[in-house]
Amino acid sequence: MRVLLAISMLLLVASVPYAAAHPFTLETSPSSAINAPVGITEVYVTYSESIELDFSSLKVFDNNGDQIDNRDTQYHKNEESLVVTTPPLQEGVYTVASKVLSRVDGHLVPDTFIFAVGDIKLDPAHLDGPTSDTVFLPEAGVRFPGLVGQTVVLGAVIASLLIWGTQDKRLIRTDIEKIKSVYHSKFSSVTGVGLILVVISNITMMAVQAWRLESPLLDVIQTTFGTTWLLRMIITAALLGAWFWMERKKQLTKTNQILILALSLGLIATTTLMGHGAASEQTPAVVLDYVHNLVAAVWIGGIVFFAFVLLPTFSRLESYKKEGMSLIMIPRFSIAFVIAVGIVIITGPTLMWFLESDIGVIADSTYGKLIMAKIAIAAAMVGLGGFFQLRIQKSGEQAVRTKSLSVHGKMQRSLRIDAALGVILLGVVALLVNGTLPAGEIQRIDAQEVQYGFETTEFSGEARFDMSITPFSAGDNSISVSVSDPGGGLIHDLDWVKAKVSNPEKNIAPIEVPLEIIDAEFVGEIIFGFSGTWQVELEAHRTENANESVILQLLVKPRLADLKLDITEYVLPEEAKPLYPLYDGKDSIWISDPSAPRLWKFDLNAKDFESFPFEGVTSMWLTKDGDGRIWFTDAPGDQIGFIEPATGVITTIGLPEIQPVIYKNIPTFIQADHGGNIWVVITNKNLILKYDHELGTFEEVRLPDKESLPFALAIDDDGKIWFTDSAKGSIGYIDQESNKVNEFAPENPLLSPESLLFDESGGIWVAEHTGSGIVRFDTVLETFERVAVPDEEALPYGMSFDRYGNIWIALHTVDNMAVYDPHNNTMLEVPIPTATPFVQFTTTDDKDNVWFVEQQGNKLAMITETELPIQTRQPEGQNLKYTEIASPLIAAGIIATSLFYVKNVKDKRRLNELIND
Repeated sequence: MRVLLAISMLLLVASVPYAAAHPFTLETSPSSAINAPVGITEVYVTYSESIELDFSSLKVFDNNGDQIDNRDTQYHKNEESLVVTTPPLQEGVYTVASKVLSRVDGHLVPDTFIFAVGDIKLDPAHLDGPTSDTVFLPEAGVRFPGLVGQTVVLGAVIASLLIWGTQDKRLIRTDIEKIKSVYHSKFSSVTGVGLILVVISNITMMAVQAWRLESPLLDVIQTTFGTTWLLRMIITAALLGAWFWMERKKQLTKTNQILILALSLGLIATTTLMGHGAASEQTPAVVLDYVHNLVAAVWIGGIVFFAFVLLPTFSRLESYKKEGMSLIMIPRFSIAFVIAVGIVIITGPTLMWFLESDIGVIADSTYGKLIMAKIAIAAAMVGLGGFFQLRIQKSGEQAVRTKSLSVHGKMQRSLRIDAALGVILLGVVALLVNGTLPAGEIQRIDAQEVQYGFETTEFSGEARFDMSITPFSAGDNSISVSVSDPGGGLIHDLDWVKAKVSNPEKNIAPIEVPLEIIDAEFVGEIIFGFSGTWQVELEAHRTENANESVILQLLVKPRLADLKLDITEYVLPEEAKPLYPLYDGKDSIWISDPSAPRLWKFDLNAKDFESFPFEGVTSMWLTKDGDGRIWFTDAPGDQIGFIEPATGVITTIGLPEIQPVIYKNIPTFIQADHGGNIWVVITNKNLILKYDHELGTFEEVRLPDKESLPFALAIDDDGKIWFTDSAKGSIGYIDQESNKVNEFAPENPLLSPESLLFDESGGIWVAEHTGSGIVRFDTVLETFERVAVPDEEALPYGMSFDRYGNIWIALHTVDNMAVYDPHNNTMLEVPIPTATPFVQFTTTDDKDNVWFVEQQGNKLAMITETELPIQTRQPEGQNLKYTEIASPLIAAGIIATSLFYVKNVKDKRRLNELIND
């Protein structure tokens, strides 16, 4: 049954203008599929096509129905996505009201979705809440007269020029002058009615648009849709001028008709510019869409011309001539219709392939139900066409010699019914043109699910590679590759595409991935044995030109939702206040202890602790120099020191007197640079000390502003000494060669920036200790981008990267750790087993395991990450392959139309000879 439905839909879609695509939701963030972390400050939505920003918005409402966003809707990544910012969101359920205006068809599409923040559980019933309309009735109502009008005008002028204008008229040669004025009058009346319908449609179309947008007419005209409408109005005005010129003539001339034809072709082009072909931004789809509008005019407009122009004109002839001319016109009109059908049988399925090739999706949608209505109407029209040829034409041919022809009246009644059905069919088309494509109905659900997969577009010298990998995780994946020229056009000499996957870091040589071509895409199965950076090479073999290839470096990693996260704790053997953990690069983690003058060492192999006391008060911050020494600060003791791990010997070094000497020095962070120098922040005296270990000397680097409070330190690959300034809410660096200080601050100062972390691309992550977030500073663009942590009550502090490139954040005052995935912009909270642990700093070992200390819990802890297999949703039932239906349909259609064309040509010649003899 579904196969029959699919074939019927393909046939019918090929016969009339296709439905326009409206901007439906592709992806939302946050989604209803997974709870968002507390503190998020952005909501974005990605749509299926470009939208007008000035008439589009996202609104976020809380549980009380209050709009809580910042009313700053902007484009997100491109003109197909929107973003709105919010204050840090607390635990609860939020509703997003989306309103977007298509840049293509001018439809204003409303929609809503909900998401939860924190631990709130969404009621599954809410996920099936309000959805956007699948059919836009006001727009369909006002565009329907325009569709009818332009179809009538274009169909009439084409039929007049190509069918009636070239018809053998020997039978009525003595009556030509008599019927010319009648023909002119009827033709003018029909085309005039069509133009009036277009004018009415144009005016009401813009009125409805202004009403829907609640905006002045001038503002609406300035949209992309308004520009197309203005062009349509200009063409309509020109058509009215050509029509009035034609009316003033006594007879209908080819010049008049050709002018109307040219303008009508331009008029239907504006319909195409508002349609799905233009929305797809694919040139072939636009061309095919235009062809559909054209052949619809030949079919339905030709029927109107035959019923209301030609047959009424014949009625002025004497009986035999009237009946004879009516009879010989049947195969001539049939030839035109058969040609049109032949064209659309080829172009229709091709257009559908560009826009929607999932037969099951079409069959299960509202769109599919409208298609069924079209099938019923079209079947009736086809039945009447068969009645003309098999009954009227056949009986008329038999009655020619008896001079008892009687076809005119039968044809007139049947054609008027056929024309009425054609108008009704255009009404269904208006609903489809102003409705949502099948993907728009189902995609809204998919947009709320966790999105898996990777897509990219890469360019070589003369080719464009569009690649997608699903689910893009360790294990088995599906890969799909399409190759085109840089502009997206076909490459005619493309032979095959090859893919290779390798992992140079692990010495895994390139492995070829077999690809087979399906629906113009090369597909296959690719395996990533584990998470990490994999290299994928794509090569396109060409028969007439040089081969094209691209190489991609892909980071394959699990999403946070696909990680099992556990925390293993190790209790220190004595009561302590562990503060700062540091991995030594070998087999130990060193831990400072502000409660006593000692350092702790944890052996990663033996899983035991050892303490190392020294002369002083406390140990605070740690660093490791190039020779493996572990350095520490002792703030109350006004000194720094280091331990030789091999011997366990600790050496302390007193800090110099620094003006003003009436205040004690308060050292915070300590950092070793690439040259073996030790840098120490003296936070209360506005300076950073540089200690030369070989010379045993200190050098002061004072910050420009007296009120600065430097706190954290980090060294980049170029040797710059980066620091945070808590008083100014900024960060900066010291150039070691000149000791020159450069500082950077965002528009809104950082709130207690007290930790720094470099990522692989050279960006710096800054923890805002009292700002409930982390901020990335782009060292190239010199821009700041903030990410809120889940809990506003937390005080973000130390940060470390794990094996997957996620950032783990110590949340000082709550019982959780936070983990942030910068690649997918997601964050989760992970509970710590011990209550009130008081975590401040973290470190990462050589296996990229993250470690942290619990100061109040007196523990060292390790985070264990286990990647879980992804369970992707499988489609229900067995999907029909588009090519299995379309290919034989096209072949059968070409054969059938060819046979009917030959039959009608023979019928035309035979009837002309019979009637004119």
